Amino acid sequence: MKTINFPLSILFIVLLSTFVQAQKLMVLTEEVPPFNYTFNSKITGVSTDIVNVVLKKTNYEYKISSLPWARAYKMSQENPNSLIFSISRRIKREKLFQWIGIIVPSKHSVFALKNRKDIKISTLNDLKKYQIGTTIEDARETYLAEKGFDITSFQRVAGNSSYLQNYKKLKLKRIDILPMPDAVMNYIVKQAGDNPDETIQKIYTLSEISVGGYYIAASLSTPKEVVEKIRKTLEAFKKTKEYQLILKKWGI
Repeated sequence: MKTINFPLSILFIVLLSTFVQAQKLMVLTEEVPPFNYTFNSKITGVSTDIVNVVLKKTNYEYKISSLPWARAYKMSQENPNSLIFSISRRIKREKLFQWIGIIVPSKHSVFALKNRKDIKISTLNDLKKYQIGTTIEDARETYLAEKGFDITSFQRVAGNSSYLQNYKKLKLKRIDILPMPDAVMNYIVKQAGDNPDETIQKIYTLSEISVGGYYIAASLSTPKEVVEKIRKTLEAFKKTKEYQLILKKWGI
């Protein structure tokens, strides 16, 4: 009987593919409505909708979990077969992940209470004159640190309710200004029962981090073929009408 010997490289690819398919992808996110958040015990949001569609198309088994940002950020770097969204692509983070692709566009600004006529901002450095509220290690805090701000002077919070905590502190004037994604700020204000047009004002646009959008990324130890399959699936989905309808549904 003749024995057929497959080249070792082909055998390795077959075995690795089988291994990856058998693993459940750990997909991590945080509470940032309307992009990703928990409602009625279910993780939802515009980014979540897109990630669910894309991952289902890859046929990989996966589970999405919502954690405080600092914990999700750390875990998504340490574990193989792990993904994180919605994450901004910053210089400090560039070599920490495999960047799969942009899920949704996003704009970031600095907000103050509408009645704070005393706050005048012309340049980024003008922000240093005021008490700034941030979420630990989020994109806005990271960006300001890169620009020479002393983050120890910030009012920093963590946890799944960090954005709401910061808004409450803004209303109580425990902080003067709050860097936030525009869509998130509007959502938080409305959820608190306030009218954004009457309660807050946009005092500065963070143009540099508003370029591009929110990404989905993978740990460095996640197999490259997994990353590439998800990337291609995402790129193809973003060209569809279904993708545009999801954005429209969430007002993005």
